[in-house]
Amino acid sequence: MKIHTFDTPKETARAVTHQLLKQLDTVRKDAFNLAISGGHTSELLFHLWAEIYPQSLPWQRVHLYWVDERCVPLTDGDSNYGLAKRTFLNHVKIPHDQIHRILGEANPDHEAQRYSDLVKKNLPDNDGFPQFDLLILGIGTDGHTSSIFPGQKDLLNYPTPYAVSAHPETHQYRIALTGQPMIRASMTLFHVVGAEKAEILTNVVDPSPAADQYPAGYVTRNADNVAYFIDKAAAKYLK
Repeated sequence: MKIHTFDTPKETARAVTHQLLKQLDTVRKDAFNLAISGGHTSELLFHLWAEIYPQSLPWQRVHLYWVDERCVPLTDGDSNYGLAKRTFLNHVKIPHDQIHRILGEANPDHEAQRYSDLVKKNLPDNDGFPQFDLLILGIGTDGHTSSIFPGQKDLLNYPTPYAVSAHPETHQYRIALTGQPMIRASMTLFHVVGAEKAEILTNVVDPSPAADQYPAGYVTRNADNVAYFIDKAAAKYLK
């Protein structure tokens, strides 16, 4: 595990983008399979892509997937796809047929199966699971990632790439990338900013098995190639 720390959220987002460019340069095939998350941290990244990188990134190579999606209509403010569309997809030239959204408005069980079948068909195999070229994850203050929350350990060893999860408090259904594809990506990148993430960050990067109680900790300890891109505020308690 590598931890890269930057002064500000914007500098952190820029560094994540530079890593994306490095991965694009490393992967010498036409299709680059990128999975993105939702949330405020991702929104910072998306705005940067739209403002600074609409032309300089080789978007025509990118096949875009989602780590997770809330089971809401496309027009709902909670839609992860809706966030990406508003903030950067309307401003960059990714071919329409290379944008593979999770259908949050569909039946959750059917959509989890459809999306699982899609990524298994489109992505290379790594020990029985699809392998993304770059997976950009976030972390919640409770240690969740990809809509897998503490207490949902079965989703970390689930047999299909995507599954239905539920928020433990609101009970809102979500479609979530499960644990095994997360740890088998060519690169698993955690993008974490803000002082509110500082305490949980110390727990999820703990190298001991205690970290496994947090989904983000399990992924960190087990991923083939994992890196953290964080700002100084999030790094406050790290030694």
